[in-house]
Amino acid sequence: MKSLAQIRKEYIEVLSSRYTQKEIDTIFYTLAEAYLHKKKSILQLGLNELYEESEIKSLLFQHSLFQLSQGVPYQYIVGNTEFYDCKILVNPNVLIPRPETEELVDWVIQENKQKFDPINIIDLCTGSGCIAIALAKNLKHSKVSALEVSSSAVELAKKNAELNQVDINFIFGDLLDATVEDIPNLDVIVSNPPYIRNSEIDSMEDTVVQNEPALALFVSDNNPLIFYQAIIDYAYKNLKPSGSVYVEINQDLAEETQELFSKNFIFVELKKDLSGKNRLIKAKGIR
Repeated sequence: MKSLAQIRKEYIEVLSSRYTQKEIDTIFYTLAEAYLHKKKSILQLGLNELYEESEIKSLLFQHSLFQLSQGVPYQYIVGNTEFYDCKILVNPNVLIPRPETEELVDWVIQENKQKFDPINIIDLCTGSGCIAIALAKNLKHSKVSALEVSSSAVELAKKNAELNQVDINFIFGDLLDATVEDIPNLDVIVSNPPYIRNSEIDSMEDTVVQNEPALALFVSDNNPLIFYQAIIDYAYKNLKPSGSVYVEINQDLAEETQELFSKNFIFVELKKDLSGKNRLIKAKGIR
């Protein structure tokens, strides 16, 4: 029977070439909490104890270690992740939510939480539904819709909405299709669309490229801003004159994306994320 300390040591030995010590600890304790149903603080205090459960679950730890060594993200192994204090189910049909997307959500919440009138919001390219769900939970007076082209992603997003006890109007459709369903009189359009150029694939981590859905990540080098133009077109048809658009962007295309929005909106704000990278844009006042 192995102690958790011994299992953790194996994780460090096998994964040190792929992850930092801090990342390995995050992965190990996330799995341990899921498998042993104990909080991290308790597990840390009892690393050298011989839990009966750790023996019973040893095969799970071993199988997970093999998956991790092959580059499978631990969030897919556990089947969920945390996003803006929401539990979000994830699988290879949807992107794993990132911290910078939490910053996008926080921007929307901070600028709209003091409003008393109902807020009509749509999340375009919703994926797991994490953005729409976080907004619905934190803006109680909002009416939230979410558009997604992947039927398997919509299925999972609906489960996430139910898990987090929020009401979301999910729409199955393609943002790039001119006949996509309209939601008129929107106060907020928010989106984290595909924005990574195909030419950038070689510089990305294998864990992302080999596991997360290409449909939600990549765009052609010939037209890398295609989704932002579609968002603008959607705004022309559905956004209130006083409404705002919030999007996550490719930092390497920040200037071009800002210019595109500036051609169509009076006010455009480019915002850096916590790492100091140009990652977010807010646009208001359609020209």
